[in-house]
Amino acid sequence: MSVDESISGVNSSFGLPITGHGPSSLIKRITAKFIWPFLRHQVDLNHVLVAEIRELQARQAVLSAVVEHQLSPTGQTTVTLGHLGSQLEFIEDGLHNVENALHILEGQYTSVVMQRESHLADVQTHLTTRTQQLENQIDLSHRQLLARFYDGFGALQRDVTDIVSQFADLATLVGEYEARTHVELDVERRQIAGALARMAEVDHFLTEVKRSYPELAKPEQLVKLSTGFDAVSRAHALRFRGSFDEVKERVSIYLPELKSIAALGPVLDVGCGGGELLTVLKENDLDAYGIEILGSAVDECVAAGLDARVDDALHHLAAVPKASLGAVTAIHVVEHLGMDTLIEMIDLALQALKPGGMIIFETPNPGNVMVGADSFYIDPTHDHPIPSALLEFLVSIRGFTDAHVVPLKRAPNLFTNVMPTEGVWANDVSRVAQHVANVFLGAEDYAVVARRAV
Repeated sequence: MSVDESISGVNSSFGLPITGHGPSSLIKRITAKFIWPFLRHQVDLNHVLVAEIRELQARQAVLSAVVEHQLSPTGQTTVTLGHLGSQLEFIEDGLHNVENALHILEGQYTSVVMQRESHLADVQTHLTTRTQQLENQIDLSHRQLLARFYDGFGALQRDVTDIVSQFADLATLVGEYEARTHVELDVERRQIAGALARMAEVDHFLTEVKRSYPELAKPEQLVKLSTGFDAVSRAHALRFRGSFDEVKERVSIYLPELKSIAALGPVLDVGCGGGELLTVLKENDLDAYGIEILGSAVDECVAAGLDARVDDALHHLAAVPKASLGAVTAIHVVEHLGMDTLIEMIDLALQALKPGGMIIFETPNPGNVMVGADSFYIDPTHDHPIPSALLEFLVSIRGFTDAHVVPLKRAPNLFTNVMPTEGVWANDVSRVAQHVANVFLGAEDYAVVARRAV
């Protein structure tokens, strides 16, 4: 084998250059990247050796030319040939040493390649094992996720079943209440019909009286006349509105508002009844007095040391000096008035108040079905229920400002105990249940609070 062929073969074994595009070429490139840090010095040495070999080849060519020239017909001496022969032997020894060095390098390179191939096999085995572990973990996670999903779906089904059961119970309760309400309404209608008949008789009697007496009684005299209901009115209020202390506690919520206008003037409590609100105001050193058409109620107030007078609301408000009052309150009064009378009372109150003065009109809330269909008619002197939006509109349209509705709840809403608090549909069901609770068990009363513009 010639020196050039040896050099070319060694370069191919080292992968310099790497040719082709098959799997073996890819492995050689990958292997070269791994072993390059170890062979960098050896490759540099190889380049130096190759350069020396090529220089020796050039010298050999020159010597060969000289030999040929010396052996030409012109001739050369035997000494010269011997000298050239020794040089050729020296060159051949050098080439032999280079070939041995190349064989040693080839063995070292083969050993390194085998080590890297073994390392690559270990890496491939590790990757295969790790891939299998990841596949197992993914499969386990998938099964666990499915198990949690089916558990949650089962809980959701149970929640839906509970909600359906609760709505069925509610529907039964509503049905029972409607049946009872219809019966009670029939009784109330019959009672109202009887009361209307008796009122017609009273109207006829009064008409005859007016005809018999040309001089009409004054308003302050008329309000002192007792009616058949006067005898039981206080007992009726105690039975259906609550005790004195209970009513007093409920009307105490207005104290902060009334304190805020104390400097404007006295508070007039229209329809002061047993004096519950007057008592609260007196205990807090607020100037206040009340008017009431029931003489027996006024007597109770006076006996308790309260300033109460027998008078009619419209008559008294018309007689009060204009812009002289700080507030006008009417607790469960406006539902006794016809619409025209109510509007007139609103106008007179606006006239009697100082700028910045306040009205507080409390009345039963027909937005509560149980109130609008039942308890409102327990008092036979009630004229008609007034929706909160209507009363707020009336006081606003007649000149008051800052009108707003204050719901008044007498008892806690026990319905909230059965509202769902957990589950996918808990919020939606709670909203529906809250609406049902507001309709059937909402605020029994409300108040409209408004001010005369400053």
